[in-house]
Amino acid sequence: MKGKWPKNIRIEERKLQVTDYQLLRGQTNWDAIADWAVGIALENDLYSIAVFDGPTMIGMGRVIGDGAIYFYIQDIIVHPKYRRLGLGRLIMEHIEGYLKKTAINNSFVGLMAARDSKGFYEKFGFKERGTHSPGMFKIIEKTELNGFGMKSKNS
Repeated sequence: MKGKWPKNIRIEERKLQVTDYQLLRGQTNWDAIADWAVGIALENDLYSIAVFDGPTMIGMGRVIGDGAIYFYIQDIIVHPKYRRLGLGRLIMEHIEGYLKKTAINNSFVGLMAARDSKGFYEKFGFKERGTHSPGMFKIIEKTELNGFGMKSKNS
């Protein structure tokens, strides 16, 4: 641990709450996501962890996937005021513990990371995909109504 943890720190391995998720996610430069969509996503997490300082969530991490072969680490966030204290490492250690118990031989664990966090994830055994098997992604952007009767983009 690089700094001093808050004295009221509490770790909870449980489903995240939409309000807490949105407040912490709001501390990043990520695009806003509608509460209804966040609620569906959080309900489908395979594993999630929250770190609190008193009543305030200051860190979180999620694992999504099929629960057997494919796992993806999502939303590893530590509130900017609490960074460099070892809380990100703590979150990842809990996630690694979950994966060790749950994943089978040759399971794939993926994540998308910010450019400056590469070294952090390498400490947990993650590596960049080689040019022979590049990772890819796309973002779906919609403005028409979807099957939930809601606009899909920032509604």
